Amino acid sequence: MEPNQQKIILESERLLFRLHTLDDMDDFCAMEQDPEVRRYVGGKPRTRAEAEDRFINGPMQPHEGFWAMWATVLKADDQYIGRCGLYPHYGQNGEIIAGDASMGLYIAYPYWRNGFATEAGHALISFGFNKHHLKRIVTMIQVGNDASVHVIEKLGFTLTQTEHSGNRSFYHYVLENN
Repeated sequence: MEPNQQKIILESERLLFRLHTLDDMDDFCAMEQDPEVRRYVGGKPRTRAEAEDRFINGPMQPHEGFWAMWATVLKADDQYIGRCGLYPHYGQNGEIIAGDASMGLYIAYPYWRNGFATEAGHALISFGFNKHHLKRIVTMIQVGNDASVHVIEKLGFTLTQTEHSGNRSFYHYVLENN
């Protein structure tokens, strides 16, 4: 990971999506340590060491081409506001499902309720369907995360099932490329 690598992958009206750089680590770790952000994506905040490990070894780094969770920054001032992206969708046996992608939209708490997740979602859907000719984009949302459900449904996703796993439950949403 290069400290000043600024390769822009995608852009929308107010946002740029680019590879993560070492300069993003503090903002990334702040999100991972924020109880509001972590409430619906794993429960408890991560320690700084856990967050740094996720930053270096997690889905923020490109995987087989365009797949990654990209740094999501404001065009106006290059402020890191989260990570959004498309990454492989795995089947029950651990194989990558060809023509599918999973979508993640993680926005830092101070930037919630500004339409950034919806804007990022529109950009990622267009990117996945028009540039990479995906057949489907899927996402999972923890039950109770009503704001994310609202965003995903606004983007046109359809609820396909609810999964109960231990003490957590998840909605599975799908968007087909028509």
